[in-house]
Formats: sequence, structure tokens, C-alpha cells
Amino acid sequence: MKYALVDGIKVEAYKGLKGVCPICGSSLISRCGNRKIHHWAHKGILNCDSWWEPETEWHRNWKNNFPIDWQEYLMNDSVTGERHVADIRTETELVIEFQHSFINSKEQSSRESFYKNMIWVVECSTWC
Repeated sequence: MKYALVDGIKVEAYKGLKGVCPICGSSLISRCGNRKIHHWAHKGILNCDSWWEPETEWHRNWKNNFPIDWQEYLMNDSVTGERHVADIRTETELVIEFQHSFINSKEQSSRESFYKNMIWVVECSTWC
């Protein structure tokens, strides 16, 4: 996760910071080592979004091309209560998902059904 809420503001991971998960409201800790891209992690659980995947530098670079308010946009289904974080959601409500690793057709269909108005940006040199 690139952003957590710190005093109600979306903030990138920085060594020593503690934040709150915008999805589930639980505590997050910043992971800022030298081997992986800086990110936020839950203290006790792996993640709270079943579609979460580790983020690569390729993924992060794509997200960085968009305004912060569009990145990691929390979306809710008011009927089912299902919640997921879109990589990007524009002002016109278009969702853009960046996919760098294999995704099975069932999960792809689930995401498309949930987000409705969406497009994929796919880097598939190793798995397509």
C-alpha cells in the first residue's frame, strides 16, 4: 500500500511513521528498507483487500503519473458492503488498474464487475 492516513491525510510510507488503513481502519506501520519499495503494512494481518498484491516499481511508477487524490481510491459497494482499492479512479469515475503479474480470468471478471467503468494497463512480458 502506497498511502496510509496520518492525521486524516494520505501520506506515503516514511521510516518511523505510523498510520491508519483507509480500508479497515486498523494500524499500519511503514516499511522502508533497502530491498523492497517503501510501503505501508498491517501490523497483524497481511491485508484487508482480497485483491491486494505486492506492488512493483513498475506499478508504482504508473500510479505516480496521476494526481494523489486519484491514487489508491477506496470504492464501496453500498449493497454488498464489499470494499476494494482501485489503483486509479479519475474525476470521470474511470478506474485504471495496473497489472504486472498473472491474474486468473475469474478474478479479472470480478474486478471488472465491481469497478464497472474500467480499463487495464498490463505488462505481460513474462506471463502473457
